[in-house]
Amino acid sequence: MYSLSILIVNYNLTESIKNLLTSIQKFVKDINYEIILVDNNSTDRTIEELKPLFPEVRFIYLKTNLGFGRGNNVAAQVANGKYLLLLNPDTYLVNNMPLKLFNFAEQYPEFAIVGPRLIFPDGSFQLSTSRFPSVIQEIGNLSGLSIPSLRVINFFKYKIFKKLYYEVDYIFGSCMLINSNLFKEINGFDEDYFLFAEEADLCYRVKKKTKYKIAYYIDSSIVHEKSMITGKNLALRMKLGYESKLKFFQKHYSAIKVLIIRYVIIIMLIFKFLSLFKNKQEKTNFKIAYRQIIRHYLRN
Repeated sequence: MYSLSILIVNYNLTESIKNLLTSIQKFVKDINYEIILVDNNSTDRTIEELKPLFPEVRFIYLKTNLGFGRGNNVAAQVANGKYLLLLNPDTYLVNNMPLKLFNFAEQYPEFAIVGPRLIFPDGSFQLSTSRFPSVIQEIGNLSGLSIPSLRVINFFKYKIFKKLYYEVDYIFGSCMLINSNLFKEINGFDEDYFLFAEEADLCYRVKKKTKYKIAYYIDSSIVHEKSMITGKNLALRMKLGYESKLKFFQKHYSAIKVLIIRYVIIIMLIFKFLSLFKNKQEKTNFKIAYRQIIRHYLRN
């Protein structure tokens, strides 16, 4: 049995995968691990060229694109590690972060899921955690207040109060360590989600149905080249995100709460949509995305 099973789900990101695997080879020491890479039927078949370059990696080629959660479920079924370390293909290591997360999980077993600090390639701050979706949370997201407030929280906890970790609602799926037995106990990711919100759903079920907690370990970090998976199409990313978020609302909240959240989001999106017409810069993709999200929230 391995201490760690590193799971990676790929779709058309061969160069990023190569960079990630190279960084794992370079930095991960003093822990026995395996790497399982699931390819979600990439249209770019160059991923197959990496197999002879990384013979230690177990490659699984799917015949259809199952999405992030289901792809990780496939990898988890054949994993033999005490812990699963989920890594996005658009991440790469700059230190021995996997060992840090493993040691943390061993020292604090009450935290069944732990995630590191995500940073951009230039080392700047990136969101790594969030609270479960709510009316207040959505107002913060759509008003642009969430990121500045989380910057302040991290500054005070890490720089002022010297906290190396603290409990959070959920960790982003870009990098997440989870006890493999617990992952199996809760049946892994909910496969109704194709992309986005699946990690919020997973952590929600862990916190509501088990005795375990979720930790954000600030004293560990990994580089995340955000938006590589959905490309640079931020409008598409927003649309997919809100569609998955609605599934989360409907699965876990009461009908009344879902109704309130839906219409708060609809009203705020209408204001955001109208504000684009005041901007001289062309933002057609966002106008289309806002319109599609509003229709989706009205109809579902």
